[in-house]
Amino acid sequence: MENQFQNQPKRRKRVWLWLCLFPIVAFLGFFFFKTSFTISQMIDFRQMFGWTARVLPFGGDDSSQLPKKDPDRINVLLLGMRGLEDPGEGKLLSDAIILVSINKKTGQIALISLPRDIYYKIWCSGEDKKINFAYAHGGLDCAKKTIASLTGLYIDYTVSANFEGLTGVIDALGGITIYLEEPFEEDFQWAKEGQEEGEHWLIKEIDGEERWVFHLPAGQNVLDGQTALYYARSRYSTDDFDRMRRQQKVLLAIKEKALSLGVLINPIKVYQLLDTLGENIRTDMSLANIKELVESADNLDTQNIKRRIFDTSPEGLLYHTFINDEYILLPVGDNFDQIRDACRNIFD
Repeated sequence: MENQFQNQPKRRKRVWLWLCLFPIVAFLGFFFFKTSFTISQMIDFRQMFGWTARVLPFGGDDSSQLPKKDPDRINVLLLGMRGLEDPGEGKLLSDAIILVSINKKTGQIALISLPRDIYYKIWCSGEDKKINFAYAHGGLDCAKKTIASLTGLYIDYTVSANFEGLTGVIDALGGITIYLEEPFEEDFQWAKEGQEEGEHWLIKEIDGEERWVFHLPAGQNVLDGQTALYYARSRYSTDDFDRMRRQQKVLLAIKEKALSLGVLINPIKVYQLLDTLGENIRTDMSLANIKELVESADNLDTQNIKRRIFDTSPEGLLYHTFINDEYILLPVGDNFDQIRDACRNIFD
């Protein structure tokens, strides 16, 4: 009887310990399940095993025609598009094509933007077309092999995101901060379909008609997802090359916010991010690939990212012309050797 009374405090301690630990264990278990489920949504298993090719690549699917893997580099192709839910045309055409290259030895990172109007042979169809058609023709695999052939870089992984994915990620992060040296305005692209007049939308009379004008002032701007999307998509008041610069700026702002301590330890933001990623992001990376990239993040130099944009400037290695009245971009010298050299030597 005496031993029974002596053991009661120990039992109470164990019960209270369990009651305290159970919510933590349940919480961790839930997030493990949620993370696993999200990754399973993101992984396009059909692309990983080549099940979705609708037409044969030119010359057959001969991988010997593609660049060989560099053991010191990891190259990830990022594709941005409207998405199937978008009401406009060109739902699966790639509006953004950015190659993220990582030097495993030095931890250096480079962002290489390729204009969507570059005219090149689409891997999975053999047609000469603008490279933004590659994903629409044959999904992640077709886009990966087309861009690998063009740049001379072996591409390890491909990630596609639609507009909802971009806006959802930014909103889940609590917005991003963009600094502008001068005001930015787009007075044509959404002239008839602007938003409620306010901080980022003005009504101006231009050429005798009232237009909605998207506006960001000079200085520091905190953008929500939709505003960031307008900023990244705008191209009529400037050009497609300036748009690529803004896309890189948005991507770097997302990186800064995502790596901030306040986001990584906030379970609500993490949950929102997982929801958005699962619904709007697709990749051919496996769970092991994702784990490897995450584990290597500590060794990366995220503060000094190299940036390269191919354009029609004297150093941009491209020139514009027309084929059947269609605006296209071709490489200076009419071959891609200089562009391939620039991609291979980006860290030199």
